[in-house]
Amino acid sequence: MVTPMDRGYTIDDLPNFLQIYSPEICYSKLKIPSGFLKFFSGDIPPVFLLEVEGPAKRSWRVVREEIQEDFFFKGGWPNFVQDNNLEFGDYLTFSYVGNSNFYVRIYGKYGYMKADLTAIEELELHRLDEENAHATQEEALLADQAPDGSVNSGVSVRLFEVVMKKFNFQKMIFNIPAAFGNKYMKKGQKFEKMATLLTDGANWPVVVRGSDRLKFRKGWREFVRDNDLRVGDVLCFKLIDEENFILKVRIRRNPNLNEV
Repeated sequence: MVTPMDRGYTIDDLPNFLQIYSPEICYSKLKIPSGFLKFFSGDIPPVFLLEVEGPAKRSWRVVREEIQEDFFFKGGWPNFVQDNNLEFGDYLTFSYVGNSNFYVRIYGKYGYMKADLTAIEELELHRLDEENAHATQEEALLADQAPDGSVNSGVSVRLFEVVMKKFNFQKMIFNIPAAFGNKYMKKGQKFEKMATLLTDGANWPVVVRGSDRLKFRKGWREFVRDNDLRVGDVLCFKLIDEENFILKVRIRRNPNLNEV
């Protein structure tokens, strides 16, 4: 990627927009502000390359999708979220270099620029190798086939992130996001399967059941209790074994304990 400095100008000279990250709004897709679309001169690229500022110069390909006249980063965007460990309150600046390329800066919620994330476990990294390039092509094809968003493009078929709310603790039944669940069930048909939730320290068997939406049911209460989950905790799920339905779970604790 040609950086702004190679072209003789700085990032501050480029068209840019800012986004504050919220898992509930921005995890599965990120809206490109309507006012920013003018910088594409009527030709919005189908795939973008996002390069994060840092010593490693790491890049992610994301597929553009149009939903009801709005445009989003969608296919590949959850990979970007996971690999950069985005958290509630982080804010990002996207500077458009041209030729489908964005230069991205990521700041923590207290205003510091987040360092290169070399400590993320290898399991959760999605390198731009041949396998991922092939997956991106498939996502682009699906996005073209369903520009209205009516068909799941495969973006969240292996991972999802949820912020724990008060209602999650009331009936001790956990609703799995539809974008993930729809991959493994057919509407109107009963689905029931044993799953395993795996953390770094232990594992828990849970029942996954549903006919219109998948839910964690029996066993979920024990997972919540044993991990001392609270309102505001963020759970990052990744399906690592589809046949046996094993999901690795990473827990980010709510720092605002006085709100729990």
